[in-house]
Amino acid sequence: MRRLLPTLALLLLIALPLRAVSVEEEVRIADTARVLSTLRGDADRLGRLLSDSLIYGHVNGGAQTKEVLLAAVRTNRIKYEAYDYLEKKITRVSDDLAVMTGRVQLKATAGKEHADYAVRFLAVWRREAGEWRLFAYQSCKLSDPVVVSAGK
Repeated sequence: MRRLLPTLALLLLIALPLRAVSVEEEVRIADTARVLSTLRGDADRLGRLLSDSLIYGHVNGGAQTKEVLLAAVRTNRIKYEAYDYLEKKITRVSDDLAVMTGRVQLKATAGKEHADYAVRFLAVWRREAGEWRLFAYQSCKLSDPVVVSAGK
C-alpha cells in the first residue's frame, strides 16, 4: 500500500491538465487565427472560424453573410493589408459565448478604394460543435480626433 500511494499520486498529477485554458484565451486564439486568415486571404481557413449564421456589419452600414464575406475574400474584392488592435477586451458570457470589444486600425483595399482608419468593434463569439466561431460582428469608423486650441 505504501508504494501504491506515490504511484497513484503521480498518475493523478499526469492526468491533470498542466494549464487550464480560459474561455477568454480560447477566443483570443480563435480571433488571432481569424485575423491571420483574413490578412492572408485564406478563405478556406477563415470559413472554419465563422458561424454559418454570421452577420458581419461594416463601417459603411453594409452587412454580409458568411458566404458573401468569404466570396469577397476569395476574389480579393476586399483585401485586408493590416489589422492592428489598439485595444481589445474579451468578456466571457458563458462557457459557450463571449463578447469581444475594442478598437482596431484597419488598412484595406476594395476595388480602387483604399481605407486606412480606426474602428470600434463589437464581436460575438459562440462555441459551435466544440469550436469557437465568430457569430456576429459590427464596427463603426472612429472620427479623426478633434484638436481644440486655447483661444487668444
